Amino acid sequence: MSLSLLVSTRRVASARLPLSGVKSLTYSFPWTRSYAAVQQSSTDGSNNALKISRDKQKRVTVKPLTSRKTYLVDSYKSLMESNPLVVFVHYNNLLKREDHLFREKIKETGGTMTKLRNRLFQVYLKNSKQEDPCRPLSSKDKYKDHPLLPLFKGPTAAIAYSETTPANIAKLFKLLASAQDKLFILGAKVDNEAYSLQQLNTFKTLPSKDQLHAQLVSMLQVQGGLGLTQTLQQASQSLYLTLQSHHDNNNKPSQ
Repeated sequence: MSLSLLVSTRRVASARLPLSGVKSLTYSFPWTRSYAAVQQSSTDGSNNALKISRDKQKRVTVKPLTSRKTYLVDSYKSLMESNPLVVFVHYNNLLKREDHLFREKIKETGGTMTKLRNRLFQVYLKNSKQEDPCRPLSSKDKYKDHPLLPLFKGPTAAIAYSETTPANIAKLFKLLASAQDKLFILGAKVDNEAYSLQQLNTFKTLPSKDQLHAQLVSMLQVQGGLGLTQTLQQASQSLYLTLQSHHDNNNKPSQ
């Protein structure tokens, strides 16, 4: 078919269409609403990200907020504040397989071992009285006499326990006895108090908190029960004597 014939055929076809009688058609696209929802969700996400970014900008730190040093100091704060019992140990020339073995054995005692960077942990200890240990502090505001500071000489690790159970520490002492000089205890933090090795040795022989509570309740029940009985008896006797006195006074013959 020639080009001229094709053009003429299209013109005839378009001339036959009754354009005046054709109603306008409206198409609705089902994806329009979902696209708007996605767009709104994207906007909300952007606003949240902007808010978080602004909050981060408000925090003033010595090192950049996204730096590893800031992250580690924050993690040390979480470690110390979320675990009531933290034992500090010195490790020396641990082979990879030995490190893995001791970590697994320590987990069996209820603890988790974390190797520390001494300088950054000392930064946390000196700033531990502040809400944000990463913010700039003057020399006078630092806790330079923290009792745990002398422990950090040489490779140090922290073994954290979520409960202050003396039996777990007894297990840890027994485990580390086999490690000899490769892994040994330096001291600990127990309920916000610094413990020396000697104090920790005494602590491991104590009964658990549950056992102490049971003993205390038993003592209070014995002593308190006896005291309560005596108090009730004295109160009833006093009441009887008072009533008897009123009765005698009322029954006296009038003169």
